[in-house]
Amino acid sequence: MRDFQDDEVRGAGPPVVWQGPERAPVVLVLDPAGEAKHDTLPATWRPLAEHLRIGWCRLPAEVGDAPSVEDLLAGITERVHLVAAATAAEAALRLADEHTDRVRSVVVVDPAPGVAGGVEADAAGSYADWWDSDTAAARQRLLARGVRVAAFVSRASDPAVRVEPPVPLGHPDVVGRVVQLLLSFQGDRADPEPVEPERGEIVQAWRAVRERFGPALERARRSGG
Repeated sequence: MRDFQDDEVRGAGPPVVWQGPERAPVVLVLDPAGEAKHDTLPATWRPLAEHLRIGWCRLPAEVGDAPSVEDLLAGITERVHLVAAATAAEAALRLADEHTDRVRSVVVVDPAPGVAGGVEADAAGSYADWWDSDTAAARQRLLARGVRVAAFVSRASDPAVRVEPPVPLGHPDVVGRVVQLLLSFQGDRADPEPVEPERGEIVQAWRAVRERFGPALERARRSGG
């Protein structure tokens, strides 16, 4: 498990980066690793920003006069999708629980406890068991209130990944899986809101990612890394 606590990149760059059409569906990314440090989204997310409105929040966001994530949610009139990585998992669940009127779904990449506190990763560096057990009640509560929650855990057996968890949010495999999860949420009983034109926008974003990065990922998988 990579450690973000002493990573200097967390203190570099703007606390929030916005990119994408003003009227597009909104995705708020909670990033404890500070990957948008050059005032722009990671390259792999830019095709999504042609169709989705993406707000990339470097955590902790409450630095100086920078707005908190709560402030950002308060300024958005539609329900948003939250995407979080690693130790931001609990923050994303808490935000969704406190703002169910503003949050439509939560997607977590390689979830990990904010404070380990005796929780140990498995042999692969994953906290999947912690996620399955310790957050079950919070996830069920959100589902009952109309907020979908999903997570995926990277596997060392995937030759296209090739990094220890948590996999960076900017990894193209992560981007593809996030979009697939967002699509899986559309129009089910927990998300009864009309899905058009949002579904169409997400489909276009998914196609853009596949066209830009799909061939490279397939080559990596075929070559075994």
